[in-house]
Amino acid sequence: MDIIQNINLFNDIDKYDVILIGTNIYNTLSQGFQRDIMLHYPFVHETNLRTNYGDRRKLGTIKECNNGHPLFSLCFITKSMNFRPDIEKDYLDYDALERCLKLACVLYKGKKIATTLIGGSRFDGNGDKDKILTIIKNTCKDVDITIYDYHQLSKQEKKKLEYKEEQLLKKTDYEKYREVVSERKKREKEIKTLNGHVKY
Repeated sequence: MDIIQNINLFNDIDKYDVILIGTNIYNTLSQGFQRDIMLHYPFVHETNLRTNYGDRRKLGTIKECNNGHPLFSLCFITKSMNFRPDIEKDYLDYDALERCLKLACVLYKGKKIATTLIGGSRFDGNGDKDKILTIIKNTCKDVDITIYDYHQLSKQEKKKLEYKEEQLLKKTDYEKYREVVSERKKREKEIKTLNGHVKY
């Protein structure tokens, strides 16, 4: 098990065969790393929407989202949604996390696997970091897994950062600015088409 600190997994996705994504049973991928995946790989969101909304039987299971390389694997590790990420509450189902990891180790043995500190962000469980790392270490002994431990941004934090970057581009490279804004609007439109009732 390797741990990479302070680097966003999204920037390294192409280095891996399998990406594990911690999520809840309510078909949402709206914050942090989950949101990055949803915006750039809409088929992952489409696959998630096809699972049964709120079905507790999903806990501890995996749903593969395959559209080439890498393979994305949704890991259903919580039955709660944290709409208030400012509240420090642990809502991770540790048993579900362990079951997902055991399944991933069987399914993806021999593959290069990566994940965020699954279940440890405020968006996918807000779990205890040491407890999560112990579960991963004990469960994933025989697989090549890399954990990315970094601060994930909320939707609002990400939008503020994107806006600042776009404004800087607008001043320095107007053509690139137009291209970036056009691409962002295209992604947002695709997501709204997939799930019209969720605001992105």
